[in-house]
Amino acid sequence: MCKNNGGVIKQLFLICLFCSYIFALEFKVGSYNVGNLFDASYDGTEYYDFDVSKNAYWDEHKYKQKLKNISKVLKDAKLDIVVLQEIENSFVLKQLQNNLPMYKYKFFYKRPGSPIGISIFSRYKIVASKLLHLPPNRKKSRDILKSTIKIDGKNFIIFSTHFRSKRAPESHRIAYAIAINNEIKNLQITTDYIIIGDLNSNYDEYKTIKHQKRLNNTSGITGINHILNTIYKDIFVTKSFIQTTKPYFQKLHYNTWLDVKKTSRFSYRYKQTNQTPDNILLSYGVFDNKDISYVDGSFTTFKPKYLYSNGKINKRYSDHLPIYASFDTQKKWKQNTNTNTKNSIRYLYTIDVLEKPVKLDNITVIYKKQKGTIIQDQKGDTIYLYKCSENLKLNHNYNLTINTIKDYYGLTEITKISKIKLLGISKSSLKSRYIDTKIDDIQNKKYQSRIIDNISGVYKKKYLYYRYKNEEQKIRLYFADKTKKPKQNSRTTLKAKRLSIYYGKMQIVID
Repeated sequence: MCKNNGGVIKQLFLICLFCSYIFALEFKVGSYNVGNLFDASYDGTEYYDFDVSKNAYWDEHKYKQKLKNISKVLKDAKLDIVVLQEIENSFVLKQLQNNLPMYKYKFFYKRPGSPIGISIFSRYKIVASKLLHLPPNRKKSRDILKSTIKIDGKNFIIFSTHFRSKRAPESHRIAYAIAINNEIKNLQITTDYIIIGDLNSNYDEYKTIKHQKRLNNTSGITGINHILNTIYKDIFVTKSFIQTTKPYFQKLHYNTWLDVKKTSRFSYRYKQTNQTPDNILLSYGVFDNKDISYVDGSFTTFKPKYLYSNGKINKRYSDHLPIYASFDTQKKWKQNTNTNTKNSIRYLYTIDVLEKPVKLDNITVIYKKQKGTIIQDQKGDTIYLYKCSENLKLNHNYNLTINTIKDYYGLTEITKISKIKLLGISKSSLKSRYIDTKIDDIQNKKYQSRIIDNISGVYKKKYLYYRYKNEEQKIRLYFADKTKKPKQNSRTTLKAKRLSIYYGKMQIVID
């Protein structure tokens, strides 16, 4: 009898365990800056463009159409939880909810006198809401909402926020980050929480702010990177790093934009350039294989053709695109090994930091100077190595492992290699690997770290003026070796020089 009872108990346990996995709950959490959703009533706090007492631009018809548009986006995105920015008031949120009955729970708040507030919709019960108030002297600031949501019996904390815009310097955005930090420092390290919303900061803000005098009143310190710790010692926090490193007192965060290849990183476009003001930052808790876990590689922007096409965001809906990520209440976190695991130079251009070393086979050294080297793989892709290639010989083939990469003002470069194996001398001539400036447009960023065969033109005020397809072009010349600088307004020919990139602009480097 005892043996039989033991067998029954074991079977019941296995059945329960199996059922728990069957009924594991995957859910999507998103953020959407709806782009000033105001009603057509006068409250006295509206922005000028939406003040119906002073401006005929905004009216009931436009409001209803905007309400319809935003409702369509949220229906199509099928988010389980969504935080919204730039909703005018609770009345507008209620009307939006009437169009979206799947959202049983909501919360809205705005500071007295503020034009817009912060809000959240959820399919799951919001069991607690807390406002993190910014200092009262920050009159144009918006407070931060901390929501605790019960999902499959587990608590999930969401910090939804809308940082001050870049009309103000960085110190204003740092105030938001500090307010969040002051709250999360009291949480257990295993707490499942995320920080989500319009942070009005690019995921790599620390790389650019030093050169933006109007914004940089903080000596290069940024809210998103330095205060919320999405970087550690000027390197992005990776998923593997957040699990294995123990400056837990700092509460490291992983920015989900790193899950997306570089060319797809945008939720907003400014002067035809990609921007990432909308962010989802993940805590250690969603990687610890307990309770709620991040679904690896699930982060993306929602951009059907009616929202985004031909490089433009349809502003009839909003000037932002929604972003979202998926989470699971049962599935243990496991890194998606099928995501970007190719051992190729091309892969290195899609990422900011290596999660693990990348092995490159049969690469050729096609350029070598004292500090730098350029290698090329069998597909013809090239990349620059900085101060780590002293053991490599020009026009020789190797197998090697890439350990560290870095973005230097737009130029992707390798800074550490290992496991170097010499294969022999290349059978191809170096010249056969150069690009032809008569055929190839050297202004195209895809040619960074390529070698030009030869190009002629006139040197004038740091630029080379040359002709390409019968049209005059100019490209910046950077002289690492100042002794090679030609005279002003003189004609010059450059041979076997490398193409680089600096702040988004192509340049020729003369080493």
